[in-house]
Amino acid sequence: MKPYDQGGKDAEDIFFRYGDMLYRIAVVMLGSSYDAEDVVQDTLIRYMEHRKAFQDKSHEKAWLVRVTVNLCKNRLLFAGRHPQVELSELAGYSEEKADGHLMECLMKLSFTYRAVLLLYYVMGYSLRETAQLLRTTEAAAKKRLERGRKKFREIMEQEGVTKHDG
Repeated sequence: MKPYDQGGKDAEDIFFRYGDMLYRIAVVMLGSSYDAEDVVQDTLIRYMEHRKAFQDKSHEKAWLVRVTVNLCKNRLLFAGRHPQVELSELAGYSEEKADGHLMECLMKLSFTYRAVLLLYYVMGYSLRETAQLLRTTEAAAKKRLERGRKKFREIMEQEGVTKHDG
């Protein structure tokens, strides 16, 4: 298979192409815009250090998403061991009130469920791709989706959020 020609892309090109997507992933996973900015920056640094050619654009994108998710996991593990700040700055991230309520509910889920719901429903990855990005089996990802949906519904009911709020 011929390697994907990156066409001399540098971190700036990658940032303009994928930066917003990576930032949104990191904000949802971390709940902090400051931490999300750091993770995106670290992801771009890893990209510059990465010297292997990608197979194609989707391989490049998947690599960037995986690095972002892993860096978020690392940051959360560190924060769990060294608690310092609150995670809930995301409420103001959404412009629409209903979306803000949904994001608040999403942020109340554990990282495991938040990650799988984000990748599958928001980012549009297939179950197989979601499992690969989270480095788990398809069966585990499917079970997390099922449990995550249930917990998300429970939180929405507790918060009084309906599909028609806004």
